[in-house]
Amino acid sequence: MFTRAIIGRALAYTFLVVSSFIMIWPVLYLVLGAFTTDERFYEASFLPIPNKFSLEWLVGTGGFWQRAYQVTLLRTGCYLVVTLAVGIIAGYIFSKMRFPGRDKVFLLMLSGLVMPAILMILPQFILAARFPLAGGNNWLGQGGHGFINDWPVLFMYGWVPPFAIFLFKQNFDMLPNDYEDAAKVDGAGMFTIIFRVYGPLLRPTVAALVILTFLAIWNDFLWPSVTIYTNSDWAPISFLIPNADGNRISANPAVFSIFLRVMWPPAAVYFLLQRYFVQGLVASGIKG
Repeated sequence: MFTRAIIGRALAYTFLVVSSFIMIWPVLYLVLGAFTTDERFYEASFLPIPNKFSLEWLVGTGGFWQRAYQVTLLRTGCYLVVTLAVGIIAGYIFSKMRFPGRDKVFLLMLSGLVMPAILMILPQFILAARFPLAGGNNWLGQGGHGFINDWPVLFMYGWVPPFAIFLFKQNFDMLPNDYEDAAKVDGAGMFTIIFRVYGPLLRPTVAALVILTFLAIWNDFLWPSVTIYTNSDWAPISFLIPNADGNRISANPAVFSIFLRVMWPPAAVYFLLQRYFVQGLVASGIKG
């Protein structure tokens, strides 16, 4: 005889199975579609099941894809280093050091989190376009194009990450000062304390920020689309998704293969670090 608990559990598992299939179906469709042929794809109705896995659209990606990968990896690596370095140092300063106006400066810095990023596009664009003595500009920022359509515009913003600083500051608040006091007795300096004493204790937070920063920079489309729109040499990979060698792709297996090439690096990073992801974010909200 079925009890109410058994029926409720069965309904819960049924709901989870159906929901999981609904969420995994688009990804499965994309992966299978990327490996199949045009003929087999258009014959399919529910899922494009290939009779043999074709690498037709996955080989010979072309030089522009290699260049886009290099640009995106360079930009992502740069922002990862900056975000982690600035975040952990500033988080330590705001948490462990005492100086006048510390809390006010921290709140001012946090105000950047509540401002929508889209509102900053126009001021940042104008600043990049009118940067003095860049791109033909005079010392007043006039006469040229500044950094627009040139590689520095991809790297000149985001050097002070408020979310990373907040996350590290919350984690430093949880850690006791005994570690720092013992390190100072042994003659350790500030950077030794940050990276060698506290650093190993912050691995979950570092992993969470690596995932979030990697996804944000790798998938960045808006900023390159308004600043590098005609400079294909420095176009990130997200900017080149709709096109291949300047021609719009219409074959669905080709489109799926492009998406697969773009999505596997962030997916790999997430699966490698996902066991730390939730731990790093949850720990930042616990006060010691």
